[in-house]
Amino acid sequence: MFEPGRSLHRLALPLLCALLLCVLAFSISPPVARAQQNPGANFQFTKTDLSLLDNANAMDSDYEQKGLVFHDPGVQAYLDAIGKRVFGHRPTPEHVTWRFMVLNNPAVNAFAEPNGSVYVTIGLIGLLQNQAQLAAVLGHETAHVYERHTFLEDRSVRKKAVLADILAAAGAATPGGAALTVAGASIAGQLILVESVYGYSREMEQQADSDGIVALAAAGYDPRAMAATFQLLDQDSTLEYEPHPTFYHDHPRFKLREAAAATYIDAHPGPPGEEGSEQEYLAAFAPVIAFDVQVDIEDRKARTAVARATRLVSAFPENPDYELLLGQAYRELGAKTALPTADELTDEGANRERKDVLKLTEEQEQQKLASTPEGRATLQQNQAAAEKLFLKVIQENPDDALAYRELGFLYEDESRFADASANYQRYLQLVDNTSLDRLRIERRLADCQSRQSQGGKSQ
Repeated sequence: MFEPGRSLHRLALPLLCALLLCVLAFSISPPVARAQQNPGANFQFTKTDLSLLDNANAMDSDYEQKGLVFHDPGVQAYLDAIGKRVFGHRPTPEHVTWRFMVLNNPAVNAFAEPNGSVYVTIGLIGLLQNQAQLAAVLGHETAHVYERHTFLEDRSVRKKAVLADILAAAGAATPGGAALTVAGASIAGQLILVESVYGYSREMEQQADSDGIVALAAAGYDPRAMAATFQLLDQDSTLEYEPHPTFYHDHPRFKLREAAAATYIDAHPGPPGEEGSEQEYLAAFAPVIAFDVQVDIEDRKARTAVARATRLVSAFPENPDYELLLGQAYRELGAKTALPTADELTDEGANRERKDVLKLTEEQEQQKLASTPEGRATLQQNQAAAEKLFLKVIQENPDDALAYRELGFLYEDESRFADASANYQRYLQLVDNTSLDRLRIERRLADCQSRQSQGGKSQ
């Protein structure tokens, strides 16, 4: 499944892992209600500002050309409706065209460009639980655009770059000092657009936080959704080690941010607004979340894949596609527990997990885990869960080719070569001769038959 998406993901990660790091850097300070005025009314564009705007438009085109934008009419309509509702009737700033898009990246992130393009990653879509939580994210991001934060930050950085050049010249007599200062100024100038992804100054983030929660409430959403979003991010940050850490997984202040949102709610009592059900949210974003599960499986994030796929199966228990995805996630989980162990949650355990992910291949990490009695027991449990799901799909639809293929993979993992061969053969009977996967399965079938003749076990 999702073979085209797999190729796109391999292209996307090298481009985005350096960019998609820190987003939604909500302030620690309690939000303060602000008048919904038009900050862009007195904003005068310079040639430099217009150049930055051109760069943002070029980034949008680049994402599209590389296939990094998730396109689905139903998903787009749902996302657009929430984004427009959150922004409301405020005047759209000059040179801004609001566009809300889903980005094909599994990192839990969102960011906005100064031209009005707001991106929410498939990873964040897969984590959130309802419409109001997504509205909280969009409220924060649209505030950055509305308040012209990218342009203001760019101007600030350029001033600092001029100062850095002066300091560099003054410190030229100090060995190494000038080179370090000039290099820092150059990097700051080149990466100013990345500010929209990394987060801005504390004051700007506080302003976006304040405007975001006010916009959330003004749109009729429950402002408590912002605090709930922080709770989700806090829980998700411990699920597994991220080789490419995001702002959410790096920053330790979730509880403080949650408290800040709660402070605003306490200061503005009133009837709760709309939240939206999780079922409705999952129905709208099911294609995105299913795609995210497949990407997580390939991205060595099996725990995340299990968590996201479990949500889909629970919400839509009669959908065999989601059962197949969950089976794939359990197979990929292997000897690893679905949730972090108590040891992994300690500083020492977290450091060990980090080293394993960075130094070991996925196969080596699985071998290490399966070398212990606990790991072997976990492996058997996960394999049994995967087998049960694959067999259920086949029972519901005896002609589901992918279920036979996945069951063949699983039995091959378990050295059940006769069973693997039988399922590979059934898969080949069901798929077209032009299937891109046919040659690979034929080779695996031949290998299993060879191993079977050599005495490989079966059950």
